[in-house]
Amino acid sequence: MMFRRVLVATDFSRYADRTLECIGEIPGMEEILLVHVPGQLPVPEDSPALRSARNGPEDRDWRLLAEKGRFLEEMTGVKVTPLLAEQTRGNIPGAIIRTANNENVSLIVMGARGKGLVRGLLLGSVSEDVINRAGIDLLVMRFRGIGGDDSALLEKFCVNVFSHILCPVDFSRPSEKTLEYIRKLGFIRNVTVIHVVKPHGHGQENNLPVPDPGEQLRIITTELEQHGIRATSIIRYGDPVTEICRVADEQDVSLIMLARYGKSDYAKNIPIGHVATGVAVRADRPLFIISPHISLTLITRELSRDEFVLAEEVWLTYHQQKGDPETDRIFGVFVEGTLAAVARCRRHPDGLEVDGVYVPDDYRDRGYARKAVQALVDACGSEPLYMHSTLPLARFYRSFGFRPINEGELPRSIKERFNFAEGDLEGANVVPMVRPGSLLT
Repeated sequence: MMFRRVLVATDFSRYADRTLECIGEIPGMEEILLVHVPGQLPVPEDSPALRSARNGPEDRDWRLLAEKGRFLEEMTGVKVTPLLAEQTRGNIPGAIIRTANNENVSLIVMGARGKGLVRGLLLGSVSEDVINRAGIDLLVMRFRGIGGDDSALLEKFCVNVFSHILCPVDFSRPSEKTLEYIRKLGFIRNVTVIHVVKPHGHGQENNLPVPDPGEQLRIITTELEQHGIRATSIIRYGDPVTEICRVADEQDVSLIMLARYGKSDYAKNIPIGHVATGVAVRADRPLFIISPHISLTLITRELSRDEFVLAEEVWLTYHQQKGDPETDRIFGVFVEGTLAAVARCRRHPDGLEVDGVYVPDDYRDRGYARKAVQALVDACGSEPLYMHSTLPLARFYRSFGFRPINEGELPRSIKERFNFAEGDLEGANVVPMVRPGSLLT
């Protein structure tokens, strides 16, 4: 496994030039796409290419890009293809990511100055935006300045950038994918694996804690050594970002390699996990962010009585409802073992009511509510199902066979739940609905 097509972003700054000098450290490249997005930082006035490119910004950018491309090709012996990426409405990160996707690259390389991503390789917060949004593996180069931020004297971290890797793990599937990635690369020979035990109650979800991280680490290092990799392990306690950066300095590693997502966030609707973000901002050495492709494990089923507490935890930010095992059936979608959507069918003396359909913000826009409601309808839909839908969601429920009805058509006990509206359900943003029972149709 090698990096066949690599996209390298440049803004023609001195810092970008130092990044180009490090590209030769990446093994197995077959082609380099050297990409510049017009409209970034001004080109240095002392640039030789600038003195010979006075016919306009586009001509100037192309001449400079060709100059850098020839340098890079001579240094690496790899074919270099220069590309000017067009931005839309000033969206430079979007231009870089779009080019990477369109060109089917396997790795994006860019830089970040000092201990933060502001004023990095690209203008302003472009580096940070690409890190947050790119779904492609990303190598972020860093350098120590010698003599100030604007000095051309930059100490390279890139000498043998893959010589000693620090790999944080939390024993999640993204961690497993990262370790698999390291083994498949085939050229890495020295890895330090770190696991940070967080203080009790911080960042824990429905997943049980790992009972023995030491034993887990021994399994990992043994497997790495079987692939010819010298492996050591470290356990630290505290904040993961702080400890990862501290160990990187103590061990003087050449590269930090970690997954974009961790155990507590990869199943959620977020672009990047908080640990990867924190390390990207605080670490002072190169960072390799892997975007593992993971098929989430989804299980849709009815909750047992003992699991009602899980639904109540989901409802805390909704209406703080409670489940009653004597009257309720609750259906949920479990994503990697965490309850991510719920829907309730409650039996009243004169009918069944559907309510409590809720998905926490982190899990929205993935179709989980639809799965939960479908499971409810499949299990309870032989009888008529009544509900009070909010007006914006009426179309959603129509897709399950619900139709609007007059308030007077509701069973008395279900109608009474909305007596506070005093007959003005529309003013309360509510529409009564019914789904006829399948045994009646």
